[in-house]
Amino acid sequence: MAINFPNSPSNGDAHAGFIYNSTKGVWEASAASVPMSDSPPANPSQGDLWFDSSVAKTYIYYNDGSSSQWVQMNPSGGSDGADGADATGDGESPVIYTEPPTTVQSLNSDGTTSTVQMQAVDPEGTAITYGIAYANSTNARPAQLSADTTIDQSTGTYTFTPSTTESDAGTFKARLSASDGIQTSTRFVNFDLSFGIAIDLLMVAGGGGGGASGSGGGGGGGGGVITKSASSYSFDGSTSITIGSGGSFPGVTGGDTTGFGMTALGGGGSNTATSSSGDVDGKDGGSGGGGQAFGGGAGGSALQPSSTDGGLGYDGATGASAAGGGGGAGGAGANPAGGAGYTWVNGSTYAAGGNGWNGSNEGVSGGVNTGNGGNFHGGSGGSGIVIVRYSGTTQLATGGTITTSGGYTYHTFTSDGTFTVI
Repeated sequence: MAINFPNSPSNGDAHAGFIYNSTKGVWEASAASVPMSDSPPANPSQGDLWFDSSVAKTYIYYNDGSSSQWVQMNPSGGSDGADGADATGDGESPVIYTEPPTTVQSLNSDGTTSTVQMQAVDPEGTAITYGIAYANSTNARPAQLSADTTIDQSTGTYTFTPSTTESDAGTFKARLSASDGIQTSTRFVNFDLSFGIAIDLLMVAGGGGGGASGSGGGGGGGGGVITKSASSYSFDGSTSITIGSGGSFPGVTGGDTTGFGMTALGGGGSNTATSSSGDVDGKDGGSGGGGQAFGGGAGGSALQPSSTDGGLGYDGATGASAAGGGGGAGGAGANPAGGAGYTWVNGSTYAAGGNGWNGSNEGVSGGVNTGNGGNFHGGSGGSGIVIVRYSGTTQLATGGTITTSGGYTYHTFTSDGTFTVI
């Protein structure tokens, strides 16, 4: 390790264990200033020297800006009773042949482990021991880790277990080392633990199409609904979003809405059989389609259960003398009324079931970006929608139509897109 000596020294000036001899014009080591012991001096300062009497080597205490350590000054000199290294050229530093990453490593906010590998070989064939230190004043394990880092000594694989506590978010630097017992080679790796942003999430699938014309036509099922609360759900990174289309008349099941690793299932369409076909069941979907025909076929079954994580789907109704309405996200279908929709935190209601035959000859569509089921006789299902909401009016992400209201920022997707945390 090179020492930067002062310019224009005077005779007798001292620096880092050396004294300037103006007669010779050189810096000479001052033996009196170099402590000799089998263990390093306590409380060293930058530039202090230490002669390790156990291996006959001289070290200087050096701070590279991130951490401080004793660095050997004569790597090809001295002797070592452990492997006989001496001034003939033994004692070379381990050579790192698998470099650790130089980019910042993101730890998993869900607590799952991640690994970094560094492999080295010793030119003299001595076994390598891998170690780790942290660039802080006490070399303490950083708050971003919930457990000590484990090291596979046979592969040089370091395993990091991150904290799941959001207050522990932050960065730290680790110093990975490979030692042959005499020399040590090191590399620094930067780590980051981020928990993203807390969001309220609404995902609505497309509603199912209404049933066949004539008496007995059933309503389409409301689209499946998935919701998440900011009090327990955070997102970081980027996700592609697909908006489910509404099922067309007659009786087509609505399209699925996907994003954030989840899928809201499309609402079931009403069966397309005519009233003369007898008992015919509604189609299954995120919220089942209504029953169809005079005898009262059963309502379609919700393929997702009625829970916030599962999709808020409800079964369609069973008709008595006519078809039952499609099941909505707020409750099962009745006869002939469609099931109630789901009212989200923004105050709007989505994914209601379409109405079954009610004695008139009208059909109404489910409405764009509502997830509502279509009414019987000509009613198509409403297309789906995705809304992301987070606290504050500072934009923290991109994607969708961005608005602010009531102290919140909203990202609304009525067509396919990508939500990305900045």
